[in-house]
Amino acid sequence: MASKIVVDTSVLIKWIKRQDEDLLSEARRLLDRIERTPLEVAVPALLLYEIGNVFLTKTRLDSDALGRAIDQISGFPMVIVDPRSDLLRRTARLGRELRLTFYDASFLALAEDLDCDFVTADRRLYEAARHLPRVRHLSDFRAASD
Repeated sequence: MASKIVVDTSVLIKWIKRQDEDLLSEARRLLDRIERTPLEVAVPALLLYEIGNVFLTKTRLDSDALGRAIDQISGFPMVIVDPRSDLLRRTARLGRELRLTFYDASFLALAEDLDCDFVTADRRLYEAARHLPRVRHLSDFRAASD
């Protein structure tokens, strides 16, 4: 059985958007590791909407390019997890405890639910959650640690 990892939008966007982003080599290193080992990426369904919003608001892609970028997402090795009431309750609890948005807390809740690592490039989210087990910042992938 494959190990699991949860990544948030701040990591996945770096797998697609290769310019004007920091930590690109670290994101590439993580993706390479995922692709060559039995490491399953799990994400809440919300990620698809967040990525779409990034494409719409932070790029100048025309409609065709937007479509291609969205298609590219489906090529990544990830499992999209639909919300369940217990997962939503866990998300609300973490959001309240850590003073996070429901969106950010949904990634942490999924990682907690799956008992796996969570990786983010969002420094604010990382600082709020770093005391939790298995929370990692993308910068941890600078050195070849696999």
